[in-house]
Amino acid sequence: MTAVVRPATDPSTTDRSDVRLIVLGGVQLGIVTSVGVTAFALLSRTLAGPAEVVVQAVLLVVGGIVFSYAPSLGVRPRTVDGIAWATLVGLLGALVFTVIDTALLRPLQLYHWSWDAIGGGSGFWYIPVWWMGSAVLAWLGALVVATVARGGREPAPLVIGLLTAGLAIVLFGLGVAVRLLPFHAASMALAVVAALVLHVAIVAVTARR
Repeated sequence: MTAVVRPATDPSTTDRSDVRLIVLGGVQLGIVTSVGVTAFALLSRTLAGPAEVVVQAVLLVVGGIVFSYAPSLGVRPRTVDGIAWATLVGLLGALVFTVIDTALLRPLQLYHWSWDAIGGGSGFWYIPVWWMGSAVLAWLGALVVATVARGGREPAPLVIGLLTAGLAIVLFGLGVAVRLLPFHAASMALAVVAALVLHVAIVAVTARR
């Protein structure tokens, strides 16, 4: 009998979806998020005015890019399934952060929780929204990485993340300059999301050429 020889699959063109990788990635992302939130809160206590906005904006850009593209470092999304697995890593990261936040950061009263007061003392009216938002960031980042790979280029998530960060800074600057956005850290958060969406559109167009 003659054995059928199957060509070896190129690892660079396949997703990585083993359970250990996904769970470990989510835990690591949750820990990194906790460190970033802690730094954000502590620095906010010592700063005021434009300096506070600038520092918070920088932390938001870095945090947003890390959360968007770190899941793709391990999963290496190339297909729809890979994009979904990277999104799951982002969701797990948000869940791990919620556990750390509830068990450690809140008891330490690291920051005030105005949203709890709005919700009658409960945070569970907006915490799921945070989970969904985190999954969307990881999904958009994975979509950019997978689309770049589809265009025949080997994607480097960290380099791609720097490009997204540049777009976010430009959008923030333009929005503030034309008075469409206030000079506030929340405006930078909005700019990061808009930059991700714009980056998806850009790579989708360039991948077809």
